[in-house]
Amino acid sequence: AVVSTQSTGDTGKDKANILKPVQVRSIRSLYTKMVAVFYELLAEYSSDEKKYENSWEEPLPDDLRFALRFEKRVLEDLKKKMSSMDINALSEIKSYNEPPPIIATVIQVIMLMLGICGESELQEWTKIKSNINADLIKRMAKFDPLSKDQQIDIHKVNDRLKGLTASEVKKGGSMPTFLLYQWIIDVISVLRVGESR
Repeated sequence: AVVSTQSTGDTGKDKANILKPVQVRSIRSLYTKMVAVFYELLAEYSSDEKKYENSWEEPLPDDLRFALRFEKRVLEDLKKKMSSMDINALSEIKSYNEPPPIIATVIQVIMLMLGICGESELQEWTKIKSNINADLIKRMAKFDPLSKDQQIDIHKVNDRLKGLTASEVKKGGSMPTFLLYQWIIDVISVLRVGESR
């Protein structure tokens, strides 16, 4: 199905407002997750028994419990994609002696979030590059932002990203870089809701 957000007499403008198939699939996927979480919580209300998925949920009001579960579903879906990522997809990133700024920023943020590199080491591309491997993908796929052990400073992450947007990463990075960027954003989204307690 092709979805148009509005109808005009200008064919060029019409084309600009038509969602691409991949965008339609993405919207459907998000909608499916929202509905699934809604019915989970509805079932709890019907039985008068709240089933907390983790300790982060307990102090949250129902609207934030919904948001937290939804963001976790989005992250889990992305982590499944990452688990099946071919390590060769990262070869382009490793091939740079001096990566483009967008790619460097994304990789630096991931290294910081996972505790692989400290802030003082984030400019050492040679060291960072040595950690771009299959183990990195495994760590990202298993990472739980709500774990008691994680110590991510959202403010430091945001300072590093400097307002970097998804469209900028798509244009100036690569598809593997964009997937890594999505992981960063999804992890931050879960943390932001969780920290609303």
